[in-house]
Amino acid sequence: MCGIFGLIKYNGDSISPDIAGRMQRALAHRGPDHRGLYAEPGLVLGINRLSIVDLTTGNQPIFNEDRSLVIVYNGELYNHSDIREDLIRRGHSFYTASDTETVLHAFEEFGAGCLDKFNGMFAFAVWDIGQQRLFLARDRLGIKPLYITRTEEGFAFASEAKGLLNVFAAPRPDWTAINRYFSFGYVPSPDSPFEGIVKLPAAHCGFLQNGKWQAARYWKTDYDEHCQDTPDQACGRIEEIMEQAVKMELMSDVPLGIFLSGGLDSSAVALFAQRCSRRPLNSYALRFEEETHDESADARLVARHLGLNHTEVSCPPDVLKQALFDVAGMLDEPFGDSTALPLLILSRSARPQVKAVLTGWGGDEIFAGYPTYRAHRLAACYRRLPSFLSNYCIPAVVNRLPVSDAYMSFEFRAKHFLKGMDLSPELQHFLWMGYFDDVARSGLFQPAIIGQVLEKAYSRLEKIAADIAEKEPISRIMHLDACYFLEGNGLFQADRLTMAASLEARVPLLNMELIDYVNALPLAVKMCGSRPKGLLKKMLAKYLPPGIIRKPKKGFGPPSAAWVRGVFSDVFDNLFLRERIESQGIFNHAEIIRLLGEHRDRRADHGRNLWALLSFQLWYDHFISAKN
Repeated sequence: MCGIFGLIKYNGDSISPDIAGRMQRALAHRGPDHRGLYAEPGLVLGINRLSIVDLTTGNQPIFNEDRSLVIVYNGELYNHSDIREDLIRRGHSFYTASDTETVLHAFEEFGAGCLDKFNGMFAFAVWDIGQQRLFLARDRLGIKPLYITRTEEGFAFASEAKGLLNVFAAPRPDWTAINRYFSFGYVPSPDSPFEGIVKLPAAHCGFLQNGKWQAARYWKTDYDEHCQDTPDQACGRIEEIMEQAVKMELMSDVPLGIFLSGGLDSSAVALFAQRCSRRPLNSYALRFEEETHDESADARLVARHLGLNHTEVSCPPDVLKQALFDVAGMLDEPFGDSTALPLLILSRSARPQVKAVLTGWGGDEIFAGYPTYRAHRLAACYRRLPSFLSNYCIPAVVNRLPVSDAYMSFEFRAKHFLKGMDLSPELQHFLWMGYFDDVARSGLFQPAIIGQVLEKAYSRLEKIAADIAEKEPISRIMHLDACYFLEGNGLFQADRLTMAASLEARVPLLNMELIDYVNALPLAVKMCGSRPKGLLKKMLAKYLPPGIIRKPKKGFGPPSAAWVRGVFSDVFDNLFLRERIESQGIFNHAEIIRLLGEHRDRRADHGRNLWALLSFQLWYDHFISAKN
């Protein structure tokens, strides 16, 4: 796992070592083991390497046999041995044992078509020295990041946006992207919060030659339900594929561990990882002081059941506060999910023992695990109720429910459930999963900022929804979650917070063989028994403790609502002082004070929205105010 970057000047002028050095230093945390550069007039490619496979000969950049192609690569290609054997039969010779060299020779042999053969997570760049042509690619689901920026002067790319800051100009906020952030809680691809910097979308590749950039999608997720296996047949096949996927992703020449939440997904990964391992693996779990959000006992139960070497990591107030300000400098995007803090703490705790970890990210998206999927079926019934019940009586009762700090409390779920009943199920889903709605954002921002927003927050989402082929509402929503929430929230934090600790995170539940099979199953099979993740529970029932199979979904689930009132209360007071906010000219200070007051007095739960505000303000202070 690595941090890669590159810069091209169209006029062919040499790129100063100072600029290349700044780009490389900005990504130093992603690869402390080796720093490599390739330069020629008008171009520099660079990498910071975290060595996981082929420790001795795998340093980059790497060249092909005649040194006509050079690659910088970030990721892991789990089927690289099979591809390498095919390439050797075709006449290619190798001088390393790394998957990076396999990727390069596959590109040399098949061009962009090589991407169809890859099962892994990756972002990479290949420079054709003779043709003066750059090729960029990103994996199918967007597990590994890649940012690009273009001007009339040149083109640049990097694993993180911070590697591109000040390359062409001082950073400026993109208010259209930031408006989307306050709706989704993350900045959805292809946007970034910086004007002029965008993400190469997942499952896209592109060529740059003679100053012209052409990108295209090479893969699209498919939920056409063409597989008609019964639940019993599907259980057997999923067990077989999942065990093979985990075995593939144990590929490593360094110590490897497991992030164990105590939930179904990470427990499934741990089950197969330990089954494929010759010795007990190290597992790591969070422990929260707030009992309503603490799952450490469940993780401990799974670890004992599987025979793992288990470590619990606590989140005391002083460590949380330090993590908050560390995260602000590490994340070059505002991020509304407070799991960023405990994930950084967990990653730092694991790093002295291991350099890579298996995680359970992705299980909810492919196995229909979110509680909202069941809620949509209830919403369809709710819309058929008489209007005096649905519009007046039930909302009046729900709005009087007392505010609770419990994870996914009845009060929280009931109030969210009533939102967006006049919208399509797709838009209602993202309203449920999101943060500030249109009305709330209009009251939050100053008019001058609203005037710089060029598109509605959901405009791209609506276009994608109009083009997808699935007819069943939940399948449509799962498709959109894979395009938006998975990449923008789950995979963003999985990459960024682990790499901040120089730790590689792997996501075996998103292995392409598993994705291809599960996506083709009918929704009724995935949710057998009409339960979220019903098929996965059925398959795992004979291997895991009953309490783990039956428990409701939580994930990391940090108690951010309580944190706003408690450990971070003074941070909010200092960060949102009237003079400070009014001088910036972004927010309506009175609205922020209203949200804080209602939350602290328990008249409403604004914890998620306030956390999104906090994250944005820290990002703005660090990357905009401090750079201009």
